[in-house]
Amino acid sequence: MFVVKIATYCATFAAAMFFAFWEERLKRQLTDGIVQPVKLVSDLGIINEQIRREQALKTLPRHALAKLRLVIRFKLLFLVLFVAEVFVLQQ
Repeated sequence: MFVVKIATYCATFAAAMFFAFWEERLKRQLTDGIVQPVKLVSDLGIINEQIRREQALKTLPRHALAKLRLVIRFKLLFLVLFVAEVFVLQQ
């Protein structure tokens, strides 16, 4: 039974991570033409680029964001499912 619990946890968490990485890839694809890459090497340059990408997402039309919103919903669904599994399967 312990192996089944661990397998269930791992599969659900892997699905959530898959959708999280897919979300990041979609964000980059949607904003590559809008946001120019930062030439700084510091961590602040990376943070500024992420902030600019998030701001650029707000300017995109609704139909361009439909797939991104669907992926975000799937990610959240699997994260909620993971938390529910932890509570239910711990008993």
